[in-house]
Amino acid sequence: MKYGLLAKVSLIVLITLLLATGLTRISFLVDERVGRRNQVVADVAAGTARAQTLIGPVLVVPYTRIVKVSKRSQKDKNKQIEEEQRWSERLYLLPNELELQTDLDISQIQRSLYHALVFNAAVAFKGRFAAAGPLLKVAGPQERIVFEEAPRLLIGISDPRGILRAPALVWAGQSIGFVPGTGEDKMADGIQAQVNGIDLFKAWSVEFAFSLDLRGTESFGLAPVGDATRVSIRGNWPHPSYYGQFLPETREGSATGFAAAWSTTRLATNMLHQLTTFLRGEGALETLIHVRFLDPTDSYVQTDRAIKYGLLFIGLTFAAFFLFEILRRLAIHPFQYSLVGCALVLFYLLLLALAEHLGFALAYGVATGGCVALLTYYLAHILGNPRWGLVFGGLIGAVFGLLYVLINLEDYALLAGSVALFAGLALAMVLTRKVDWYRLSAVSPQPDPE
Repeated sequence: MKYGLLAKVSLIVLITLLLATGLTRISFLVDERVGRRNQVVADVAAGTARAQTLIGPVLVVPYTRIVKVSKRSQKDKNKQIEEEQRWSERLYLLPNELELQTDLDISQIQRSLYHALVFNAAVAFKGRFAAAGPLLKVAGPQERIVFEEAPRLLIGISDPRGILRAPALVWAGQSIGFVPGTGEDKMADGIQAQVNGIDLFKAWSVEFAFSLDLRGTESFGLAPVGDATRVSIRGNWPHPSYYGQFLPETREGSATGFAAAWSTTRLATNMLHQLTTFLRGEGALETLIHVRFLDPTDSYVQTDRAIKYGLLFIGLTFAAFFLFEILRRLAIHPFQYSLVGCALVLFYLLLLALAEHLGFALAYGVATGGCVALLTYYLAHILGNPRWGLVFGGLIGAVFGLLYVLINLEDYALLAGSVALFAGLALAMVLTRKVDWYRLSAVSPQPDPE
């Protein structure tokens, strides 16, 4: 069958759009597999502990404000009587100095085809609470403040199931045990300890220290609650991701692990206001430091990134075929375009399936080898020349190689892709600079008599 140039181009475009539908379905399949993977991670977290965030330590001082007021007697309107009015309130104090040192041991838990990142965190707290004078002032002789309960030191833990060992608080040289819960409605999960030895009506200063062994999954975070806070985190995972309101001041990374350090002050965090409004249910606590543990070999992320280039890949291959028809005066049937396009689409499905078992790099090599071998064999026959089949097979293999480079470059993917496309367009313009497109518009090219 003979096709006019416009009809041939229209058929190729239609075939490309149909193949794009297949790429979209494979992309949906990637999303489905990611959902299954995420469910496995959630199941592991449900059986161990979820992502952990620590808030504290915070010293909570309960007190009662008593005010004497004068009012008229109900029985004798001319008589004044005094009555006490009471308000129970809580005062939140943050450490003047706080140092946090965390050592993370990260490992993988395998479930079927998927795995979750689980960590054991050894967190050492050390710091000092201090007051330069009485914590509260009375408004006048008719008002007094009573501290009826001992202060409580509390630490919020997002998932207390991850506590591996009961910590002991060293407060002013004395060892005190923690009990479950914080007693705060807004931050109920955590631990607390009652502390003594503070004269709240005078200036005071107390040093404290304790260690917390904690288990969690995927990420670890904390709130820099001290007036001056120093945080150091070390781990044996080579691919950390830092996020939150503060990024590390210093960071180190290697194939065996990472180390990062932060330093904040109350002038930068405004933590007392944030934490007070948060615990009273009037706002959110936004100033946090987080470390997430990434898997750079995540086959789903890399496969999804490859699929994004799929339509461009098919378009370039079809453009090469079309130019070959024009330059070599060979006719390639639209059905043959379709079969080649189907092979390119199935490459991504094969890549997705193999990557779940072999890892992305090996799966990419196997899928590329199979696809290139099939297309080389097929093109050698439809072009009627094994040499041209090998040329096209090598060209497709080079495009697969370019795609792999683009997937792994990340930061330079746009630059590399743009340069490659410009080079391809320049090559096409050079090769077709003498083609008479008006003459070709009548019928499609016919095969050489050879």
